[in-house]
Amino acid sequence: MQAAKDATDHLPSLLLCSDQDDSALATQAAVFSGAGYPVAISTTKPEIQETLKTDGFDVLVLNHSLSFDDRKALARRAKKLNPDRGVLVLHHSGSLGNPHVDLAIDSRLGPKAMLRALQRLEGMMHARSHHSDGFAGDYFVVVDGNRNYIFVSDAVCELLGYDRAMFLELRIDDVVDGATTVTDPLFRKFVADGQQTGRINLRHRSGKLIAVNYWSRIETDGCMIARWEPMAG
Repeated sequence: MQAAKDATDHLPSLLLCSDQDDSALATQAAVFSGAGYPVAISTTKPEIQETLKTDGFDVLVLNHSLSFDDRKALARRAKKLNPDRGVLVLHHSGSLGNPHVDLAIDSRLGPKAMLRALQRLEGMMHARSHHSDGFAGDYFVVVDGNRNYIFVSDAVCELLGYDRAMFLELRIDDVVDGATTVTDPLFRKFVADGQQTGRINLRHRSGKLIAVNYWSRIETDGCMIARWEPMAG
């Protein structure tokens, strides 16, 4: 998300963690450092646990060699020590059953996919720090220019039956009834006008439809925010 980069003077620093010091780890570190991100590496659980206590990184990156239990424990520990940190897992199922993970990506998809995921995470962190205050009890979402959700309030997760990490892997097209046929023209008009109001049907994880009124606007930093109001009945 471009807004996140424009709003900060530096790229976030990464702590890349692995259970193995091997060529895969070196390749992953090179992908991020080659794009300008400061990268530190930890390869043993005691070392990782000790480094988590420091303020020397913004994003915790847990690679595929760590076990599910380790990824879950480390993500939970990182968020407990500093809720503002981002957590990215380089494993295709890294966010399943792990609510402390912000985003997961299969590193086998290649460097471009890894960097896109990290950039999405930057957008999530920016939205969380700049636009979440005062919306904790509301149905409030933030999306990026590709219609990816990058922030959702607890009320939204409860309304549609998703864990937060699972929701943040979705796009508007996955949630609005009618998918791209409905969302594409609405979103194009929203981007052109800078704001929009209307009524849409959202699809609960179970498939049930939920009608909401919505109010959306583009903030000066580029964040695209919307508030929903479920209709009675």
